[in-house]
Amino acid sequence: MAILRGPERALLLPERCLVGRSRSCDLVLSAGDVSGEHAVVQWSADHWELRELGSRNGSFVDGTRLAAGERAALQVGTRLRFGRLAPVWTLEDAGPPQLMAVALADGACRVAEGGYLALPEPEQPTLAVYQGQDGGWVVEQDGVTRPAADRDVLDAGGLWRVHLPSALGGTWEDATDLAIVARLRLVFRVSRDEEQVELVAFCGERRFDLQARVHHYPLLLLARRRLADAAAGLPAAEQGFMKQDELLAMLRLKEDHLGIYIHRARVQLGKAGVADAAALVERRAGTRMLRIGVAALEVQALEA
Repeated sequence: MAILRGPERALLLPERCLVGRSRSCDLVLSAGDVSGEHAVVQWSADHWELRELGSRNGSFVDGTRLAAGERAALQVGTRLRFGRLAPVWTLEDAGPPQLMAVALADGACRVAEGGYLALPEPEQPTLAVYQGQDGGWVVEQDGVTRPAADRDVLDAGGLWRVHLPSALGGTWEDATDLAIVARLRLVFRVSRDEEQVELVAFCGERRFDLQARVHHYPLLLLARRRLADAAAGLPAAEQGFMKQDELLAMLRLKEDHLGIYIHRARVQLGKAGVADAAALVERRAGTRMLRIGVAALEVQALEA
């Protein structure tokens, strides 16, 4: 992911980073000769570029001043200055933009793992942002999904501005070398009293040991439902869906606790290297139905 480093801090770059004195900018500079909206650092197909917005005191790329509206391609090590009094910023990393969010209160930044962004913290999330099966971005909160747009401000126990990269606009299946949910095989190993559930995921020759976690038990119940539906001959598109209230009753959990378990399971899978971790649990739009998103499932007894 791209990093723009200044004299006192580093900035993770969203796909379009507005620079200026205005508090609405992504990089706010206090120097007196910086315009309200001075310049834009943005991703362009396969590289970063700086676009000068017609500021009075100009933008400089490696010492060369840009004309109003002029664009300049950037690479690692390029030095940027906005006006003549502001400090120099250097492009330290030129990787493509990622799904991310910035806290409006203090500028804290969260970056997605496995295409899954949990806010405000991965371990105690209240909502998540991810790419849906149709390639569009969605917000999931309290078991309900809705469309997300770039620079939306979301309330997750504090306000966060989300940055959605258009570079991820396609579907994960387009990349044959990625580990994705649709290609996984999940093996659950369950103790006799069902107090311990271990989970291992396989994708071709790759193995992801997800160990024993409390949040695996809801996945186990969803896996059993999908296996039972498959054995009963239901069409693949219908297999495994369960009413959320039924699952809550089986788990004896409140809805917010189930949401945390689902978030944690997805975050763990994303950290393990699966690109579309949100697809681990699918929700049927407009309903309170959900299912495990993996079709290849095994449940084994955990030896004592």
